[in-house]
Amino acid sequence: MTVAEARETFARFAEGFPDLTLYAAIARGAAQDDDVAALLLAARPGQRRPVLLLAALHDLVLSHPDLPAARWYPSVTGAPVPDGDPWPDVRAAALAHADELRAVLATRQTQTNEANRAVHLAALVASAAADVPDVPVALVEMGASAGLLLGLDRYRVELGAPGEPGSVVLGDPTSTVRCRGDLRAGSVAGLRLPRVVGRVGLDLDPVPPDDERELRWLEACLWPDQPDRLERFRAAVAVLRADPPRLVRGDMVADLGRVADDAAREADAHVGARCHLVVFSSWALTYVDPQRRVEVGDTLAGLAADGRPVSWLTAEPPGCAPGLPEVEPTDWLGEAASPDTVLGARTWRDGTELPAAVRGWSHPHGVWMSWRG
Repeated sequence: MTVAEARETFARFAEGFPDLTLYAAIARGAAQDDDVAALLLAARPGQRRPVLLLAALHDLVLSHPDLPAARWYPSVTGAPVPDGDPWPDVRAAALAHADELRAVLATRQTQTNEANRAVHLAALVASAAADVPDVPVALVEMGASAGLLLGLDRYRVELGAPGEPGSVVLGDPTSTVRCRGDLRAGSVAGLRLPRVVGRVGLDLDPVPPDDERELRWLEACLWPDQPDRLERFRAAVAVLRADPPRLVRGDMVADLGRVADDAAREADAHVGARCHLVVFSSWALTYVDPQRRVEVGDTLAGLAADGRPVSWLTAEPPGCAPGLPEVEPTDWLGEAASPDTVLGARTWRDGTELPAAVRGWSHPHGVWMSWRG
């Protein structure tokens, strides 16, 4: 990548996200500035994207809230982006801390920890447990990072507008973590979350809930123009700190069998009965080589061979989860729909795999969901 190419990526970002008051202004400035755009060249190949430099700048002001640039960030001030042009202050901070930013860019990648994904995952978990409603569940998340989604039953998860026909509230209705998604099609009435007795996350680089430095980076990857996401992230971290999930460092395919088996057995011992093993991922399998994805199904089939109920739930881009039937949104919605995230389920009962199903589609962050059930 050349400096000119870096500038062009910022110009495209600004054009694509004009509603982001702060980030669009920064991107427009970087698109006209060789010195700032050149910082992006410090990133590794494949990571040279505007969002990485924007996250690095966000991380900078979170760690240095006294910088003049910090006054433009709602994540620091708690107020909306003020009127005016943030670029002079942001540019000055970027150049004054260029070495610090280059070090971050050279070693980091963006990570999306959006607790609002609990919207589609809670629906998937509730649906998977419908045929074994009284069996406690052991959750295992592939690509867990900080494991925020492992606390989905501890959040208030609103599916559809309150009081709207077909809508429902799952999880803890009094929770400080509020997740909500519009219901564009279908009904989730009658869904109930099972009792969760085990929570284990598997990740190459897990983030413990007490690691302030790593949590700050996860927060920096959120966009400060969206304060509701920041508030939800901080609330979810606080909830999980009180009773954190177990996070395991490892490859989410090669180590899945061992980790999932341990999680299921620990849950069994906790309740004195065989538990329902529920393995899930949300925009994590998409980063795994397609040839390796099929190994997940083989692994889970092995864990289900003794009769344990096992469910594999996926919220991934189209074509990422192997074994799902080919279904187009128009097949059941009757109109065009954006299949950003396909909600899939593969289940094993009494040692046999049942027909796989596409449960619906959703926005990657759970902003909306269309549900087949």
